[in-house]
Amino acid sequence: MCLYVDDSGTRNPDRRVPEKFTYRDWFALGGYLTKEEDEGAIRTAHATFCERWGITYPLHSYDIRSETENFTWLAALKDREYDRFMRGLSQMLLSVPVIGHACVVDKPGYNHRYREKYGRQTWMLCRTAFAVICERAAKHARKNGCRLRVYVEEGDKSADDKIRNYYKSLRTDGMPFAVDRSAKYAPLSAAELAHTLYDRRQNMCLRCRRRTRPSRPAARKP
Repeated sequence: MCLYVDDSGTRNPDRRVPEKFTYRDWFALGGYLTKEEDEGAIRTAHATFCERWGITYPLHSYDIRSETENFTWLAALKDREYDRFMRGLSQMLLSVPVIGHACVVDKPGYNHRYREKYGRQTWMLCRTAFAVICERAAKHARKNGCRLRVYVEEGDKSADDKIRNYYKSLRTDGMPFAVDRSAKYAPLSAAELAHTLYDRRQNMCLRCRRRTRPSRPAARKP
């Protein structure tokens, strides 16, 4: 199976966000989980929808909802055409064989729980999120008799190096959380994770995928 994820929000527990953005003071790591043999069908459904609307760039949900960046042309559509676009997008997303998968860490709650005890040793939020999302995906893969490849959207070198180290640690040491507190979640052991998560040396199981930012196109209509 394959897990594709991207991040949102700040991974640093010390970073303050502007007051107007306090409602979104979190870090999230999420994406989708799918069987490797289903990827062809997913790519076909995506390509068919994009070709129908003349789209040659990523379907970024924020840009679509806000009608910004590559999707400013949505604002020029008549209501009937806009509704047709959104219905088609929804139908395509609902038709593909994927499972939405994510971990969201609330930063104020995280700091309230751990800051006094650990001080400057408090983990980066991405460490917690990455461990949780990989272990949950690994459980699902094992339930289906599969192993797991993880694909992470490329960030800066420092962030990518952290992710690679977290992945290596999961395979060698298991989940990083206190055993007594996490026991109720029945986490996979280091041996189980090492077997389920492909070794990085085996077909590059953990990959940081490059972001693409094509030039903005002219407004399109199907």
